[in-house]
Amino acid sequence: MMTSADPALAAKSSKRLLAVVGFLVFVEFSSGFLQGYYVPLLDRVRDSLGVSDASIAWFITVQTLTAGVCVPILSKLGDIFGHRRMLRIAIVAVLIGTVLVALAPSYPLVLLGRGLSGPLAVWLPLELAIVHNQIRRETARRAIGMLISALTIGALVGSLSAGLFSSILTSTTAQLLVPVVMVAISAIFVFTLVPESTTRTSPTIDWLGFILLALFMLALLAGIKIVTAQPGLGALILVAAVVLIAVFVWWELRASAPALNLRLLTSNRLWPVYVTSFLFGMVLFGTQSITTTFLAGKPEIVGYGFDLSAGFISLATGANMLLAAVGAALYSYVARGTSLKGVLILGSAAVAIAHLVLIVGHASLFTVVIGIALAGLGSGLLLGGLPAATAEASPADETGIATGVYNSVKTLGGALAGAVFAVVLGLFLIPDAGASGLGGYISIWVICAVATGICPILLSLIRAHTDNDADDSHTLPGQTAHPTTTM
Repeated sequence: MMTSADPALAAKSSKRLLAVVGFLVFVEFSSGFLQGYYVPLLDRVRDSLGVSDASIAWFITVQTLTAGVCVPILSKLGDIFGHRRMLRIAIVAVLIGTVLVALAPSYPLVLLGRGLSGPLAVWLPLELAIVHNQIRRETARRAIGMLISALTIGALVGSLSAGLFSSILTSTTAQLLVPVVMVAISAIFVFTLVPESTTRTSPTIDWLGFILLALFMLALLAGIKIVTAQPGLGALILVAAVVLIAVFVWWELRASAPALNLRLLTSNRLWPVYVTSFLFGMVLFGTQSITTTFLAGKPEIVGYGFDLSAGFISLATGANMLLAAVGAALYSYVARGTSLKGVLILGSAAVAIAHLVLIVGHASLFTVVIGIALAGLGSGLLLGGLPAATAEASPADETGIATGVYNSVKTLGGALAGAVFAVVLGLFLIPDAGASGLGGYISIWVICAVATGICPILLSLIRAHTDNDADDSHTLPGQTAHPTTTM
């Protein structure tokens, strides 16, 4: 029987959990801030270190490669040893990395700092696992929406702040110390105010599986990066990646405590979500520079574009990111009226329609802006709904690795799109202008429309599932558990 103290206890518990989510929201805002902050400052970093354009490209590449390795491994270790513990390790590594980037006297040390910043990409999967360990159902979905919105807004604020601080602070070192402050505050929150998850998976560590997985991720990302510049070497590395993943799958299917539970990841609950994440990653990451160069195109020279200034382009891309944040914040409310599967279908359909709008209406600036806005809103629904669907379809002791794999396949999709889209644009190159022709952009939009257009079909194959009784243990005092849920 509920006592008079129970409502007060429930209210206190709810406030505590809301505070925890608030702290994690700031941490994820900081993650987005870092991802948006460095890119506008690359020219300054290059000049201050005296390196070439080719060398400064490794500033981004090194962080991408280490992120690809860190995400699945640290996510799985979070399931074994505790997600907050791994988040602490990840945030300390990033803090050291940002300090090195700001203060290191040589470029190799700066690259070491960027490598140490790779675990930045695992913050979100670990945070999602903590959220799902502490809260469930509608509250968890709203919390995930807040985290994704904070990440998106953080990236936008970081990009704008880079321009602001570059004009206020004359020293490049001082400009690069700004991210250090953000990460340091986040570290204080994680070490003092964020609770540890309580569910653990098997303590046995599949070291060979982790090593094979890390080598595969390195080979795949490096091969995709290199293949457009050095086709022979890139193809050789990609073949090595195929061999590594084949050996990895063979080993994992026979391991007693595998690094990745392949049977779970390929189940009808998750594989449509992962394939959608991969295809969505292609569109999300692969079209960022495409949109910029199309808007900046001079129609009298290349036959397309609107000759927009950097300021107007930043407004268009900023609106896209803000609408993505809105979509991520609203996805849980849309899911309440339909279902989580319905949100994913709606989001992917919106992105596909947006690219059809670009194909048909690329000659009108108004139509292009509508397409960019619709793509942003649809992307937000997917950014919020995909990790939520992954977490809800996973066992409680495998939430970290499941969401980590989601993050990794989305990144791989973006990496592949970067290489493929560069080749597509090259096929339509205008020699005298040094730019791709309109056919290159239309071809990319067609690829994006098809990629996201098949996602609703894939998502319709998600198997509805009934949550087990263990989920009820996550219900807050004073709340009633919902025995079933449908994707």
